[in-house]
Amino acid sequence: MIVYWNGQFLPKDQVNVSPDDRGFLFGDGVYEVVRIYEGRFYEMTAHEKRLIESANAIGLPLPEFKGMGGFARELLDRQSLPDGNGVLYYQISRGAAPRKHFFPDPPIPASHYAYIQALPVPDLETRPGAIAFTTEDRRWSNCHIKSIALLGSVLAAQEAKDKGGNEAILHREGVVTEGSHTNVFAVVDGVLRTHPANQWILNGINRRVVIEQAKEAGILYSEDAFTISDLKKATEIFLTGTTVEIWPVVSLDSIQVGHGQTGPVARELQKLFDRKKDRLT
Repeated sequence: MIVYWNGQFLPKDQVNVSPDDRGFLFGDGVYEVVRIYEGRFYEMTAHEKRLIESANAIGLPLPEFKGMGGFARELLDRQSLPDGNGVLYYQISRGAAPRKHFFPDPPIPASHYAYIQALPVPDLETRPGAIAFTTEDRRWSNCHIKSIALLGSVLAAQEAKDKGGNEAILHREGVVTEGSHTNVFAVVDGVLRTHPANQWILNGINRRVVIEQAKEAGILYSEDAFTISDLKKATEIFLTGTTVEIWPVVSLDSIQVGHGQTGPVARELQKLFDRKKDRLT
């Protein structure tokens, strides 16, 4: 596999990450994951904007950053993708410096790492539904930053897997936030609900696409916090994310959701899910 490392395109096994890299020592960095459909990047501008926002939020200067498009296209040209479908992973850490909690002063060059790998487009009609379990949200209070420090999410996801699930749905004092690596939507009393985009969730790109399409389709929706109690009486629950697109939940805490299959709201949004050319670059 050819990867991108600090301005170079190298075989992955030739990349040497310093043991003093702050991404390795502190999880001090940010990242993005971008879908690729038929050899084109999906919502690249939105991903770049969010990456810059995350970097600014942690005080990570990027004077050399000129966007992902240039190196990502060259990386894609060097990678063979069946049908041109896959994902771009791009990570920036604060760089390598002697281990101190303070930021290096003066700032040092950031470490840039990216790779592309194949990922088939899911068949929304035949894909099995998600099995989810609820768990307390023990992460930090800046979840709007797409940080590489993901231990809280990793532990939640593993907890769900140990119970036989695909995803953990997180809550803070009974208020549903998001999944360990997805956003969460629920149809409660006929209204499509999702947590507002604040510091408690990552404002997912596909979350935004779904809300936009719900507006266009005239689906009643609300970006207001809702509780575990609301979630358990939902007639539909589904997850959104770059890799999962729109993924209905058929079981929550070992109890069937709705009729145990894709509900009408999720099905309509799946049909509307926009991979159109004006979202691709």
